[in-house]
Amino acid sequence: MLTRPGSTPGSGWMRNFSDRLSSGPADTRPVPRRFWVLYTFLMTLFIVFLPMAVRRAKPSYEFRSYESSARIAGIPFFASGPAPAAIVAIGARPRGVIAIGGIAFGVIAVGGVAVGGLAIGGVSLGIFALAGLAIGWQAAGGGAVGYRAFGGLAAGSYAYSGNGAAYGYHEACGRQKEKLFG
Repeated sequence: MLTRPGSTPGSGWMRNFSDRLSSGPADTRPVPRRFWVLYTFLMTLFIVFLPMAVRRAKPSYEFRSYESSARIAGIPFFASGPAPAAIVAIGARPRGVIAIGGIAFGVIAVGGVAVGGLAIGGVSLGIFALAGLAIGWQAAGGGAVGYRAFGGLAAGSYAYSGNGAAYGYHEACGRQKEKLFG
């Protein structure tokens, strides 16, 4: 195996990136109080008042379905609705090449639960997964499980974690057990 002078076998860019993350933030100044006041105001606005305003403006929940007339190989190019199937699908349970919605299935899937080649969401399962809980061949997220996993809690053949725990079969890079629990 060819290595650069000064590097050891098995030390890749992921290990160096993980070491930089675990070194801590460069700027340790506290966040100003006005930021937290604005943050609290906006979160209250979006979580409490915005849904109330939407319910008042549109009391009956109505989700219209749409399917474009343009077709590729007999499949609509764009569709939206409760369960659309199209090249580009947007809805509650979309299926398509590009799927955006609650429970998304597609080559590129974005949603709360995403399954696909490139999966981005709260819980993702895919070849490349990016999520709070990511499961895939290349996984990155708060909890990552995969052949190459990068996250706060990473498990896989090659697992990398900055300040968290990493469990790897071939290689693991994370905070030492003594520093994690005390």
